[in-house]
Amino acid sequence: MSKTLAILAVLTLTSFQPTPPKTFTLELTADEVQTVYDALGELPAKKVEVIRLKIVQQVNKQNEQNKTEKK
Repeated sequence: MSKTLAILAVLTLTSFQPTPPKTFTLELTADEVQTVYDALGELPAKKVEVIRLKIVQQVNKQNEQNKTEKK
């Protein structure tokens, strides 16, 4: 019985395929992005610092892409 449970547990763990997180693309003005960024800063850092970092990274990336496209 315990061997069966162990085999079942191994099969279950190895066959588990996590679903990728659902993502969204938002189009916001620079002022709206700044408002969201500032509002997140009012929440506990433990929960929002990763999100704030992603905002900064994506804004910087898009600014660089826009500079490249204008050349």
